Amino acid sequence: MAAKRMIARGARPGSIVVLRLAYGDRLLESLREICRQHKIRNGVILTGFGSLTDVAVSGAIGPSFPPKNFYRRTTPRGVEILAMSGVIANYHVHCHMVLTDRHRAFGGHLEEGCRVLSLAEIALMRVDGIKLARLIDPTTGQKLLQAVPSYAGRNGVSPDQEGSLHVVQKRMARRS
Repeated sequence: MAAKRMIARGARPGSIVVLRLAYGDRLLESLREICRQHKIRNGVILTGFGSLTDVAVSGAIGPSFPPKNFYRRTTPRGVEILAMSGVIANYHVHCHMVLTDRHRAFGGHLEEGCRVLSLAEIALMRVDGIKLARLIDPTTGQKLLQAVPSYAGRNGVSPDQEGSLHVVQKRMARRS
């Protein structure tokens, strides 16, 4: 059975941080670091664009539910970032991107290892008034967004940043 819908009420827009990453910066790793530095525990990626030298994205393959097969695309070449969006929950950055090269557009879930080519310009907004976390859903094996009453872990911060769909695929394979 699929996870139930989640709606968190009472959220308020917080401060907005606009940033530009430079050549060689790791995209996901930099976003995590900046969220911690600027205390964006819960937030949204409002927009983002730029270019990458190294690409690492993933996504589900096929219509089966729960998804069991995922692609992972890694390429060491220049591509343009057309769009970025995502949610930050307890400092866990979950971002999707649309990318293009000179032949086609493609995209997926942002994975570790993407490196900025000329620049990446991104706007992040902190969300106040709610507590969000990603908790493992027993059906899909994915960490799904949840509103929580409090944070678990040391000082209320979970060190777990695992979000790769390939980890989900391995988790689901162990259940079969």
